[in-house]
Amino acid sequence: MRCHTIGGHGGAIGPDLTDIGDRRDAAELRRSLLEPDALVPLDFLQVRLITKNGRSLTGVRINEDTFSIQIRDLSNQFHSFWKNELTEITKEPKRSIMPGYQSILTIVELDDVLAYLESLQGRQ
Repeated sequence: MRCHTIGGHGGAIGPDLTDIGDRRDAAELRRSLLEPDALVPLDFLQVRLITKNGRSLTGVRINEDTFSIQIRDLSNQFHSFWKNELTEITKEPKRSIMPGYQSILTIVELDDVLAYLESLQGRQ
């Protein structure tokens, strides 16, 4: 609920899952849960920023132009910076903010989550 949106509720760090059962098959969903870095959506670019005062933030890029960058961090907070306020911008296109669940979920729990995700067809 903190990271993904389902039916208009939840967070905005990860992709909207309202119709994920229509968009992904069971194998893709399983792989996304076990190896999240393998299937990172292009519009969810992870970035690490370091400000001139040494503050470090990691999040998903929301917007970027020549002079500024906006991200949403892991706590779902929005941040906007002028690029001249930063000492480092590291883009990690093959890196997901989502953890892998292989050591977190049991096989039964994983199967339950997959069944739920497959049931999400966008019709609430």
